[in-house]
Amino acid sequence: MKDAPLINYKGKQTHNKSSVALFIIINLPVLLLCLCTDTFGIRWKTIPTMILICDTGVKVCRMPARRPVETLESTCFVVLAQSLHHLAIELEETKDECSTRTEELSQQINSLPGVIIEQLVTKVIEIIQQSFSRTRRPVGLRTCLVVLLQPAIQRLDLSGLFFRMRLPGSINGGIREVVSSQISGMKNLTSLNLVSKCSDDILAIICKHCPDLTDLNVSISDLVTDQGMKSVAIGCTKLETLGIYKCWEVTSEGIVCVLRKARNLSKMKCDQLGAVIISTFRKSATTFKLKHFEQTHTLFEPLEEDMAWVGRACPDIESVSLFVDDEGLGMIPQLGKVKVLEVETSAVLGTGFVNAVTCLGSSLQTLQLNCNQMSHESLVLLGESCPQLGTLHISTAVVEGDKYLLNPGHLFSALTTLHLQVWKESEISRECVEFFLLWCQKLESVLIKADLKFLSDQFLARLLATNPLTHAKLIYITSDSHVPLTVASVHRLLGSCPGLESLAVSSWDVTEEEYFSLRSSISASNYNLTIT
Repeated sequence: MKDAPLINYKGKQTHNKSSVALFIIINLPVLLLCLCTDTFGIRWKTIPTMILICDTGVKVCRMPARRPVETLESTCFVVLAQSLHHLAIELEETKDECSTRTEELSQQINSLPGVIIEQLVTKVIEIIQQSFSRTRRPVGLRTCLVVLLQPAIQRLDLSGLFFRMRLPGSINGGIREVVSSQISGMKNLTSLNLVSKCSDDILAIICKHCPDLTDLNVSISDLVTDQGMKSVAIGCTKLETLGIYKCWEVTSEGIVCVLRKARNLSKMKCDQLGAVIISTFRKSATTFKLKHFEQTHTLFEPLEEDMAWVGRACPDIESVSLFVDDEGLGMIPQLGKVKVLEVETSAVLGTGFVNAVTCLGSSLQTLQLNCNQMSHESLVLLGESCPQLGTLHISTAVVEGDKYLLNPGHLFSALTTLHLQVWKESEISRECVEFFLLWCQKLESVLIKADLKFLSDQFLARLLATNPLTHAKLIYITSDSHVPLTVASVHRLLGSCPGLESLAVSSWDVTEEEYFSLRSSISASNYNLTIT
């Protein structure tokens, strides 16, 4: 039986799907406002965590938390996003009065508060991405953007159109066309994320109509050039954060123009920043408010006096990202009390590394290190010198050394995130795993990828008996070949880590039948846990 006509729209009868969608969009603003302010006083309660008996050797253990029930507010956003997408598809597929109906729909969306429209943009992109992954057709995307990009928006994030899906060039051109036509009305815009989708034309419009913009990210945009940077420098004088990472058409000329004009700039995500700022401003008395310093496009080989000058010219630096040799690594403390350090080096860690970690000391809170070799001696030195280190990412070809790797108990005691990847899949020693997992009791995120043939159920049980990892939320222990852990270790981790939310077992000795049984059990118990 065909759907019966439901609502008389513009003198015409429409069918259920579009009618219900339009009805929801027209009448939901008041409901959303009530939900956002909790006017109704409705809040779902999560189900208490169960106490279960497990066969892990632990008499009573606390299992992972129950997956929280979705709030009514969140459910409304999903329903509204789905309805808007369905209606956009119908408007694009049926050409009759398309422009008139799109305009009326846009007016209805415009009646919503800006903060709701901002969240709706993100949710609609998620819905479109889910549809695109199935059909490979971004149907409804253009219409959704036309009706959602409204003047009330202050923070616009379209990065999901890059990170969530890879769109053909013609579609990207259509997105830029819509953004160009709509953004001139967004006079209150303060934050814009247009990763891979921006162009000089869009930046020229932003220059004229968005004077209050403080946060702009146009990274990986091939159509952004020095001309676009000049537009930003002239029109966005309040700019505090700028992302132009991998904008290959932007040269030192455009970067310098922004640095000269945007005097409130505190962070420029630019892989050429270090070389440009030294070559252009080294002999001047110019100072900057930059909190982030970066040079990753080419090897950074500064003179010692150059680094000392950067430290004086940029006294607020807190984070540093460099592609550098060991000698340059040793100069980093001249930039000040760096809290976040990201380093890629092809050199052997030597006196430069020693100088960097000992001088930075307690100020260093995050270290991301990509190197060819990590020695046991360097790990011990790092633990002794940087007691406040909370996040450690090491990607290396090998972890080895002459010194027996032993943690006396206090090294890395503040560590919450450990990512250790041996990218040539070399085997790391038992002592290296014990060095961290026996003593780092605050760990929340653990990722170890290497050859781990020694890591058996018994070995893991011994680790958890000493350090149960009660704070862990993510555990990925993996290898390109094989990790000899079985389903018994899965149950042991579930019993030991009550906050566990994500567990990777893809390279374990877990059969397909056991894997799907675990997933079914987790789903049936409604645990807030994902197993991959």
